[in-house]
Amino acid sequence: MTLAKLFLQRHDSFHDFWLAGVWEQATDEQMRARPHPRLTSIAWNIWHFTRVEDAALSRFIADRPQVLDDGPWTERMNLPWRHMGGGMTYEEVDELNATIDVAGLRAYCGAVRARTREIVTALDPQTLDDPLDPHRVRAALLGEGLTLRNGEEMLPGYLRLTRGTCLMTLGLTHPFQHMGVIGALSRLLGIEYE
Repeated sequence: MTLAKLFLQRHDSFHDFWLAGVWEQATDEQMRARPHPRLTSIAWNIWHFTRVEDAALSRFIADRPQVLDDGPWTERMNLPWRHMGGGMTYEEVDELNATIDVAGLRAYCGAVRARTREIVTALDPQTLDDPLDPHRVRAALLGEGLTLRNGEEMLPGYLRLTRGTCLMTLGLTHPFQHMGVIGALSRLLGIEYE
């Protein structure tokens, strides 16, 4: 089995099994709800991991424009932000929850999924051990508004990544980590899915 096939198998199961259950069972109100003052929402988690995947794979690995820039996604989601959500306060999470268009978020998530499939299918496995291009990472993180706060502090962590670790971490394990949070939020909100 090739790396691309393995990655896409796991990525597809994430979207077709885990995330599909949330989209099918949760109401818009449940997607926006914060069941505890120190928790985020399902919508925030999906928006965050989707933004990270879009930025990391499009900009850092493929050196392409983000999906966010390929269409009126900020308008469709009713969100003005380009950043990836790290460091948001709970008040800012509440602002996202109050304004986000859940159908627009679902469409954006699907578009990022399709872009990820394109990138992974075209990726040369011989380049996976290559470090990320530091100029590209710096330009994207600091110049394109990917970070909300503390971009300079986040930069060293990104610069330690290889193309392969960026792909696997930000394109695969990071969404699964947030799916665990979404599972806990779902249980607190009484959402049942398999």
